[in-house]
Amino acid sequence: MIQIKEILEKIDYLQPFSKIAQKAISILYSDDFTINELSELIEKDVALTVNILKVVNSAAYIKTREITNLHSAINMLGKKTMVSIIMMSASEKYFSDKMEGYEFFQGEIWEHSLAVAVISLELSKYESGINKDTLYTAALLHDIGKIVLSQFVSDEYKKINDLVFNQNKDFISAEKKVLGFTHPIVGAAILKKWNFSPNIIEVAKFHQSPNLSDNPYVHLVSFADYISFLMGVSSQKDGLAYTGYNFVLKKYNIKNNELELIIAETSDKVKNLIDSLKK
Repeated sequence: MIQIKEILEKIDYLQPFSKIAQKAISILYSDDFTINELSELIEKDVALTVNILKVVNSAAYIKTREITNLHSAINMLGKKTMVSIIMMSASEKYFSDKMEGYEFFQGEIWEHSLAVAVISLELSKYESGINKDTLYTAALLHDIGKIVLSQFVSDEYKKINDLVFNQNKDFISAEKKVLGFTHPIVGAAILKKWNFSPNIIEVAKFHQSPNLSDNPYVHLVSFADYISFLMGVSSQKDGLAYTGYNFVLKKYNIKNNELELIIAETSDKVKNLIDSLKK
C-alpha cells in the first residue's frame, strides 16, 4: 500500500506550472494589454510559440497565407483561443512521458484531456454563468493526478484489473483499494499546490464522482469525459469502469439521439485540434 508521504514527495518533485504561461494569461485578462507586450513575453517560451503558430496555421482557420509571426497570430486568434492554447502548451509537458498502467500508447491521456476540454466548451450551454476559460482549464487538467500515480500503478495494475473485470469493482474503488489513493484525490492536491482556483481543484477531485458535488464545472467535465470515451478518445485502460455517468445524463436529461448529435458536433473539432498539434 502506498503511503501518503510517498505521494506528497512525488508532488513536490513535479515541475511547477509555467510562470510565463501564468503571466501571459494574466496579461490577457487585463483590460489594457498590447499585442506587442504579450508577444514579447511569449517569445521567451519556444514550445509555446511553436504551438500558437501550429494552431493558427491549422485547417481550423481560414487564411490566404501562412502566419509566421506571433503578433499576427495573436491578432487572428483572439483572447479566448490564446488562453486555451497557452494552457494546452503549459500542461502538455506533464503528459509527455508514457503513464504506465494508464496508457496503451504514449500521449493517450494527453489526447483525451484535449478532447474533454473541447467537448466541455460545447456542453457549457447546459449551465448558466459558466466561465469558459475556467471550464477549459479544469477539463484540460482533470486527469493530472495520473502523472503521479502512474509511477506506482504499473506494478499493481494487474490487481486493479482483477478487481474491475473479475470482481465488478468500479475503477476508482479498485484504484483506492490497491494503491491507497485515487488519481482524482492526488490531482486535486497537485492543483491546490499550484494555487489553481477552487472550481478547477474540485473538477480534478470529483470528475469521476459528480454525484458527490453540486459544482456545475464538475458536472460538465464529467459529461465531457463520458462523451470522449464514446468517441474513442480516451484513456483506454480505465475505460468506462466508473460510476457517476448516469448522474450527469439524468441531470441534463440527455436522450440517445441528443447524445449522438453532441458527438457529431464535437468529433471534427477534437480531431482537428489533436491533428494540428501533432504536425
